[in-house]
Amino acid sequence: MPMDSSSKGKKRKLEIKEVDHNNKRDLTFSKRKLGLFNKVTELSILCQAETALIISSQQGKLHACGYPNPDVVIRRILNDGSPVQPSGTGKKEHQELVETMNLEYEATHNRLKEEKKSLAEIQEARKGRLDFPPWWNQDIENMGLEDLEHFTASLETLKLNLVATLEAKKLNSQRPMFSNLPLVNECFNGDHQAWNLMNGCSTSRNPMVPNLGFGHY
Repeated sequence: MPMDSSSKGKKRKLEIKEVDHNNKRDLTFSKRKLGLFNKVTELSILCQAETALIISSQQGKLHACGYPNPDVVIRRILNDGSPVQPSGTGKKEHQELVETMNLEYEATHNRLKEEKKSLAEIQEARKGRLDFPPWWNQDIENMGLEDLEHFTASLETLKLNLVATLEAKKLNSQRPMFSNLPLVNECFNGDHQAWNLMNGCSTSRNPMVPNLGFGHY
């Protein structure tokens, strides 16, 4: 169906919704935070506007940016609203303050570029590691207590599964009499959650299969 000429020139509006995955949410927060700081600093320099911006992360960490100082602006608003008195007097002090703000603006802009570069590198690296579950790539420094408990449990489960798979493969390779038994990796669940050596192994002990140290078979 041909597109309406009026719709060709319009940009499709991106849907704004909450980012579900914690790791992606942290990256989005860092990227958007630097973008906001960039705009606030730019506005302060271009218009000599008094600004104060406070952002609280998901972990409760506060990030502030403002001119001439976010604390000064916030105190003025909370008190009587009187104008902020400059810390220095004269044109020289004012020029030094503007130069400082310019340096902060450039530093913030450079950090934003670095964040974008890091995000692109992470996304590129993930393309070749799609077989790993999402929790594998999370930064444990940004995890809450509940997330750390789930992460630890997942690692323990993965460790048990890997050890059990190795032992079972040794069993199949060292004892030809068990060649008719299915290999563990044929029954191994790829999500690292559970595996079964053979049908009915969880309810009765098979005398032909030794105990591998993970319960009775």
